[in-house]
Amino acid sequence: MELYFVRHVQPAIAPGICYGQLDVPLADTHVALHDEISASLGEADKVYTSPLQRCQLLAARLSPAYVTDDRLKELNFGEWEGLKWDEIDRDLMDYWGANYILSGPPHGESLQQLVDRLADFLRDLPAYHKIVVVTHAGVIRAARHLLEGRPLEEIMSEKINYGGIYTFNL
Repeated sequence: MELYFVRHVQPAIAPGICYGQLDVPLADTHVALHDEISASLGEADKVYTSPLQRCQLLAARLSPAYVTDDRLKELNFGEWEGLKWDEIDRDLMDYWGANYILSGPPHGESLQQLVDRLADFLRDLPAYHKIVVVTHAGVIRAARHLLEGRPLEEIMSEKINYGGIYTFNL
């Protein structure tokens, strides 16, 4: 099975804002970028997507029969969502930075919780030849951990490009 994880394109939100699961719009350039991604991927047997509009718009371009799944949402940053990163209490940020695998931001989720929900999604995938998953950077990092065995302690430092396509052969 060919499994393609695609990160949404750049959202229309000011730099430095923690947006996690906020449903933010896309930049005006998204249509042309979606066309480029679609041409790169070609046809898929099935397309799954995060329910957030920044992913659904691309999924709709790839297939009118796309399926949304909450397990494909970005990491939940809880009370920090919508705040500027530099407005967040430094002590809380430092604690989270040292414990992010098992601890989440206030009322948010840990990296392990994100990994667990993606593992649940992957277990439920039907056997198709080519599947596209439109999602977020955190989910793609979790996929690299689960499908390539990358160490959990290292995945958050990996750069995941807007509009990037990440391929796994299962």
